[in-house]
Amino acid sequence: MTCIDLFCGAGGLSDGLAQAGFRSVAGVDLDPHAISSYAANHTDALALQRDIETVTADELSDALGGRDLDLIAGGPSCQGFSTIGKRIEDDPRNVLFRHFARLVRELRPKFFLMENVKGLLTYRKGYFRQVISESFREAGYEVVARVVCAADYGVPQLRNRIVFIGTRLDVPLSFPEPTHGPPGTLLGLKPYVTVGEAIGDLPLMNGVFNQSRWEYASPPKSGFQRYARAGSRSKYVTLHRANGLSDAAREVVKLVKEGQGLRSVPVDLLPARFKRMRRISTGELRKDCTTLYHRIARNAPAYTITCYFRNVASGPFVHPIEDRSLSYREAARLMSFRDSYDFHGSMLTRQIGNAVPPLLAKALGTHIRQLLKHASRTGVPDYETVGAT
Repeated sequence: MTCIDLFCGAGGLSDGLAQAGFRSVAGVDLDPHAISSYAANHTDALALQRDIETVTADELSDALGGRDLDLIAGGPSCQGFSTIGKRIEDDPRNVLFRHFARLVRELRPKFFLMENVKGLLTYRKGYFRQVISESFREAGYEVVARVVCAADYGVPQLRNRIVFIGTRLDVPLSFPEPTHGPPGTLLGLKPYVTVGEAIGDLPLMNGVFNQSRWEYASPPKSGFQRYARAGSRSKYVTLHRANGLSDAAREVVKLVKEGQGLRSVPVDLLPARFKRMRRISTGELRKDCTTLYHRIARNAPAYTITCYFRNVASGPFVHPIEDRSLSYREAARLMSFRDSYDFHGSMLTRQIGNAVPPLLAKALGTHIRQLLKHASRTGVPDYETVGAT
């Protein structure tokens, strides 16, 4: 089954779709570092380092080599809707979906899959979500949208994203059922994959933060670790480099216990510079400080990994045991990238933090593939044919 990945980044979405049985024939991204990683891991695909506005359906169609296109997937740049940063109504990145929709309309894939930050769901009371859905319906596609949590599908991270699935085939659309859940939830679900299960075989650094190569601390001890190390025969860990802390940051982090953040520290113990972050009425830190300097817990999934995971002052990115940021490898593991995935170029924090987690992509791709198989068994027509009769 064929797919094209628009706004492909480093290729996390294509990696997961490949695990689900799709073959990526083309990827498009403006970032030269990210497209270099995509090309290194999807060697049979056309890799275009281009502005999406300049990409034509004809050149992507050529990459298909006469084959049908089953899926267009991608995540148009979404910073203008992010609940992490300020939402800017006229941010040009917020209309990139129109070029995604243009290529869907011109290439006519059987399905499309579009991922974005969940802030899009509530932006202007859902107006933009409605605009997106209507633009695809006008092109002859039925559309469903839902906020999904990556942890529900085996990713060791509580990452919430809105996902749009659309089809021009006359088949009922749905989303995959969760495979994982918090302890004590529905019977039949596996427990969430925890930080400890994800990175427990990676070595502690003991103050050496920029060593280029480390030996694994142990053989794989969890199902996730076996998954992460599949295809990698080396006894060495790559990209296991982290940021040490400034004296000022270390002064704060040493007070934070595992699974807690800045607000767990008694205010009178905090350095004076945090006084401006207190509520005047109570003297306590504001609630928006909850995840600052947060030390992630080994017995739970991580919070959302962003492209700022090397800065412990920006969010929940302090190592569970050591007083340091997460390493590139630890963050990639928490995104569900396997250790064999070959990241190229620089700007690794952006390549990792902006990616679609491969295991989430695998779950979505597997479900879409089942819908495709159902359509082929029943011989259902597409909506254009239905509308013409």
